[in-house]
Amino acid sequence: IGRPEFFALGLYARLQLGKSSAGLGATREPWLYSGSVSRGFEPWPDHRLMTQAQFSGELDGGQVRRQRIGAQAQYYLPIDKRRLFYASASVDELRRPELPDMLMLGADNGLRGYPLRYQGGSRRALFTVEQRFYTDLYVWQLFRIGGAMFFDVGRAWGGDNPNTVNPGWLRDVGAGLRIVSVRSAFSNVLHVDLAFPIDASSDIKKVQLNVKTKTSF
Repeated sequence: IGRPEFFALGLYARLQLGKSSAGLGATREPWLYSGSVSRGFEPWPDHRLMTQAQFSGELDGGQVRRQRIGAQAQYYLPIDKRRLFYASASVDELRRPELPDMLMLGADNGLRGYPLRYQGGSRRALFTVEQRFYTDLYVWQLFRIGGAMFFDVGRAWGGDNPNTVNPGWLRDVGAGLRIVSVRSAFSNVLHVDLAFPIDASSDIKKVQLNVKTKTSF
């Protein structure tokens, strides 16, 4: 809000390789690897499509363990000076996970109408659409104000500990404020969201209030 935003549309790739060492206190000595590749597109003027794929895991005794692969896409379409349409989709999968490993879904993982870590599993999918709004409000010359109306749908499933309560696809709708501190060195955005779960069971509150800081709108 009130400042330029730059999109890196070029091809970007990263690969990391490491070794766990018993000399540094490790109980096992697997090879560790991770990588990602991303690319941005401009299919039409002012349309932005950002895509990314990533993977990570361990190679121990010739066996791949704790492997995680995922992909995501984000689409930005400015409607006018004060409105922008945003949509995103992401999918993740764990292969040969260890007991603590789990892909979570809830208020802290993009499904804003449900409690923290509400669903978990070895597979996860999440889809979001937002109508974003920008205003000229400049509170005390410190804060820029914006807002968003959103719809989320997602699911986490699979693995050794599958969901037994409300295990299917979950949806929510809601609206929230976006407050940007223009004097902050990190330009963090305060998100204050009211979300309403559509597929909630009887033990879930009908209104969820989420307050968090993020590095994006």
